[in-house]
Amino acid sequence: MKNIIALALAATLSTAAQAEGFYIGADVGQTRISEQGAKFKDTGLNLYGGYQFSENIAAEAGYRTLGKDTVSVFNVPVTVKGSALQLSAVLSAPLGTDFSVFGRIGVNRIEVKASAQGQRDKDSETKALFGFGARYAVSKQVGLRAEFQKPASDVKVFSAGIDFRF
Repeated sequence: MKNIIALALAATLSTAAQAEGFYIGADVGQTRISEQGAKFKDTGLNLYGGYQFSENIAAEAGYRTLGKDTVSVFNVPVTVKGSALQLSAVLSAPLGTDFSVFGRIGVNRIEVKASAQGQRDKDSETKALFGFGARYAVSKQVGLRAEFQKPASDVKVFSAGIDFRF
């Protein structure tokens, strides 16, 4: 049994050593959506991963929940839930040893589900994505991020999170 654990640990460490440049992370934030007179806000979560090509350029993919809320449309309660699959280029500028600012440009597929009085509807669309933020490197492997994203013209996301570099 000890040999199997040692072998699994060695395989994990060698994989991590070969994965230099890759990172994963998560953030939580406030999502605000304003569409056709209906407004809602909720807490959203994001799981993402990326590859750092250089100190200044990375590619990142993620899945973001945009939250869930119930709004009133013509005095009918409508429950709305949103999510987005995202792909973007992240351009960073170091402002010191541990601190950097970044901008993001990309594309995301937004899906919105609505339900009211037993009826359900789903809509999705592809939109441009942009954002900007800052990252503080706690260590070589761990960083804290704060970011503003605009996944669509009527959606704003303010988030804070953590990433882990390999």
